[in-house]
Amino acid sequence: MQSQVVPSPHLANMRSRASPSSRVAAPRASAKRHRDVRRTDARASRASAPAPRDDDEDVDASTFDASTFDASRRALLALAASTTTVMVGADVARASPVRASMRMADRGPVARAAPRPPCGPGYATLRDAGTYRGLATVDREGRGLRGLLPPNVVEDDVEVRRAREALGQCDGAFESYKQLVALQTTDERTFYKLLRSDTERLLPLLYTPTVGEACLRFGTLIQRPMGVWVSSDDAGNVRELMRNWPRDDVKIAVITDGERILGLGDQGANGMGISAGKSMVYAACGVPPSALLPIQIDTGTNNKTLLDDPLYIGLKRERDRSQAYDALLDEVVVSIRERFGPNTIIHWEDFAPRNAFRVLKKYYSAPDVVTYNDDIQGTAAVTVSGILASVRALERGGDVTQQRVLFFGAGQANIGAAELFVLALTKRGVAEADARKRVWLFDSKGLVVRSRASQLSDDKLPFAQDAREETDLASAIESIKPTVLVGAAAVPGAFTQKVVKSMSKLNDQPIIFALSNPTSKAECTAEQAYAWSNGRAIFASGTRFPPVRFSAEKTFAPGFANNAFIFPPIALATIVSGAKQVTPDMFLTAAEALAESVDANLFAVGAVYPPVDRIASSAVAVAARVARAVDPSIDLDTWRARVQDYIASNDLFDSL
Repeated sequence: MQSQVVPSPHLANMRSRASPSSRVAAPRASAKRHRDVRRTDARASRASAPAPRDDDEDVDASTFDASTFDASRRALLALAASTTTVMVGADVARASPVRASMRMADRGPVARAAPRPPCGPGYATLRDAGTYRGLATVDREGRGLRGLLPPNVVEDDVEVRRAREALGQCDGAFESYKQLVALQTTDERTFYKLLRSDTERLLPLLYTPTVGEACLRFGTLIQRPMGVWVSSDDAGNVRELMRNWPRDDVKIAVITDGERILGLGDQGANGMGISAGKSMVYAACGVPPSALLPIQIDTGTNNKTLLDDPLYIGLKRERDRSQAYDALLDEVVVSIRERFGPNTIIHWEDFAPRNAFRVLKKYYSAPDVVTYNDDIQGTAAVTVSGILASVRALERGGDVTQQRVLFFGAGQANIGAAELFVLALTKRGVAEADARKRVWLFDSKGLVVRSRASQLSDDKLPFAQDAREETDLASAIESIKPTVLVGAAAVPGAFTQKVVKSMSKLNDQPIIFALSNPTSKAECTAEQAYAWSNGRAIFASGTRFPPVRFSAEKTFAPGFANNAFIFPPIALATIVSGAKQVTPDMFLTAAEALAESVDANLFAVGAVYPPVDRIASSAVAVAARVARAVDPSIDLDTWRARVQDYIASNDLFDSL
């Protein structure tokens, strides 16, 4: 901007007094305002000049020299103009040198403020969740924390107690979730120690079922970002995004595109809650938090509620179904492997069936890509584990190879479980063709049979049976006579009294799994299963139900079929063994090892899974078994020691 000259009120007065009608008053007023400028001349002529006049005296016009006044007036006008220049948006160097010199002369030496010293590291330490530990933070002096923390210094257990007290003040599961996530993004050590000390109570708050509500309400959560966000707009620049992640030792990338979050459908970018939740479970089982990277792929959403929500955090556009979607996934996988190493585990989470199977097959067949899909393979392993344990729990004994399983729902979870159960049967000597005849699928249109072949996806076709079409679940049960009923269709209440009674009529101890989650999507409750089967059902669920008092003599504590018992040990085994591929045999081994850990005391209360508070110790035992399956030349005890050594290297769990 250019300089603007703003008329001074002093200059306006001078101009008015210089009018023809006031020639005499003008020099007097000017002389008064600039007497300092004339003082030197006045002193030089004092001896010959008349006695000094009062500044208020009038000047005798007869003694005034007009030519002298005109010259003085022009000089004073120029001086006044130079002192009223205001610099607006311009460099100070453009100001009048006369004005500048006068100001410097008037002001004298300028006292400059001392420069502010640079801020110490303490403020950044307070915001580093990996370093900050509340009042248990160590090396306060070296970290620049003096004055930024209260003076009291405590041990870690006091901070854990403080966190537990704060959690106890929360009303409801979702408020507890927010409190825990706030702690996790502020003080990792306290968070994971708290989770480790009270896993059974906290895991349902951080993972299923509460994480489902968190995803639904993700736009209202005020929290620090949890991982890396990759959108369609980032295509071509994903390497730069990965470089922005501050940690270099990532071992597992948990990736979702948010299209099928639990039983809640398309949640778009809100799916980050699932990737972050899975990462917390990994860490609870001993994987260092620094080795975990949650990633959200955002290519849009078809959820109209989210698109209309002003608080939605993702791209407000419909999902990209073009080849650009596949290209973005390729770029993400390549960038992860370049940034963190080729052995980084790619964990796919909550992709819709349209993409889940083909994405897994694509990268599983790629050279040296270490990958698995937890919804397909992890859920499959925990389901098969429950079936194996249930057969052991049968009072009259049972033979796995003689079981007939009806899967209600033909999505990725049940198809994955069906494939793994077939593998379990073939490992026990059953021909594959015969094994497939013992597995039935029931999808949204009824039994999966050969007469529907033209309507079936490639993943369902291998299970199409030679039977008549059936659209009613209870009628299908009466027709095929299953010993095991597994629900994972997210159809609440699908296991009606008629369905449970049909299973109970065919079997002394019907095996009934209602695996859909969150709780609102469960096919039936534990109480219903026991009541309608007269206490004979062997029941498990995908979300934890409270104990059921069936009679004065019998209280059931049903099992919780949580794939958190599977994917952490799979990852631990892969890391310590250096496996270049995660195979179906590894998942079957994990299922068998988990089933064998269920003892008679658990069977007595109706449980076919270990309690959640054993999840960390179970991870060690199962990981050792899986690692031995990868390399049988090393004995089981050695593998167990290697898993424990890896976990012990994580200083969050130095008490393990």
